[in-house]
Amino acid sequence: MTTNQKPPSTKTRLATLARKTRLESQTALLLGVFVVLIIFFGISGNKFLTIRSISSMGFQLPELGVLALAMMFPIITGGINLSVNASQNLAAVLAGLFLLRMVPATASPGQAWLYIALAMAIALLVGLVCGVLNGFLIGWVGAPPILATLGTMTFFTGISTVLTGGKTVTGFPDPLSVIGSESLLGIPIPFIVFVLITILSYFLLYRTAFGFKSRMMGANPTAANFSGIDNPNILMKIYIISGVFSAITGILVMGRTMSAAIEYGSTTYVLLTILISVLAGIIPGFGSMLDVFISVLILQIISTGFHGLLAGVRGSSFFRDFAWGVLLILIFIINYFTKRRRAQE
Repeated sequence: MTTNQKPPSTKTRLATLARKTRLESQTALLLGVFVVLIIFFGISGNKFLTIRSISSMGFQLPELGVLALAMMFPIITGGINLSVNASQNLAAVLAGLFLLRMVPATASPGQAWLYIALAMAIALLVGLVCGVLNGFLIGWVGAPPILATLGTMTFFTGISTVLTGGKTVTGFPDPLSVIGSESLLGIPIPFIVFVLITILSYFLLYRTAFGFKSRMMGANPTAANFSGIDNPNILMKIYIISGVFSAITGILVMGRTMSAAIEYGSTTYVLLTILISVLAGIIPGFGSMLDVFISVLILQIISTGFHGLLAGVRGSSFFRDFAWGVLLILIFIINYFTKRRRAQE
C-alpha cells in the first residue's frame, strides 16, 4: 500500500535551507565586528586596504594565530597553558643556537636548508618535551593547570635565559627567511601554515575519537572518567599538541624576525591568546575553529588599523590595547543579552 506525500512547500524548503546555512550566533557576531572594522579602518586610513598592508597582516597574524590554537586545546579540556609563549621562545632559542653554532660559514644553500630542517626538528622536539612535562604535571600528578603551567612558564624562561645570557640570538642562514617572509602563489607562507594548522586542529577535535573524548572530558570530566575515557592520557596528548604548536610559532617568529629572544611576546602574547579564546567563545567542551580564525583576524586588523591611523602619535599602542579591551567587554555584553533572550524564549 502506498501513500501519496505532498512535496514540501516553498516556505518549508526555505526554512530548511535557513536552518542548514544558519551561522552560529557567535560566528555571526564576530563576522559583524570583522566587517565593521574593515569599513572603519578602510575609510579612516588610506593605506589600510592596500596590497602591502594586507600582505603585512598575512605575515604577522599567523604566529599569534597558531599560538592561539596552542592555547585553545587546553581550554577545550577545561585547562589552560600559560607556558605557550615560554615554550615558543625556548624552542626558537635552542633551534637558533643550533644554527648559530653548527652551520659552517661556507655552507651552500642546499647544506643550509639541511641544517634548517634539523633546527626545525629540534624546535618541534623541544615543544613536544614541554608538552610532556605539562601533561605529566596536570594529567598524572594532578596539579591545577594554571599553577602547573605558571611554574613551567618560569622554568622554560629560566632555561632560555641561562642559554642566551638574556641576549637575542641572531646570525641565522639567509634561507631561513623564506619561512617567515616569502609568499607562495601570492599568499604569505606563514598564513598558509596557519590555515593548514587550523584545518588540522578542526579534524583532530571534531573528526576523531580523540577529539570527541577531549571535548567530553572538558564538558564533564567525571562522566568522561566513568565512561572509560583515560583522562590523564588525553591530557598528555592535549598538552603535547599545545607544546608542538607553540614550537611551530617559534619557527615562524624565527623566520620573520631572523632572531630568537627570550622576551619575544612575553608581555602580551599569553593574554592575547586567552583574549582570542574568549572572543571565539571557547569553553570547556565546546568551541569553533572558525570563530578562533575570525578572532585572530579581528585582533590583527585592530593592531594594523590603529598603527596606520595613529602613526607618529605618541602613545598610539595605548589605543590598540584600549580597543582590544573595549571589544572584549562589548562581546561579553552582547553574549549576555543574547543568552538572556534565549532563556526567556
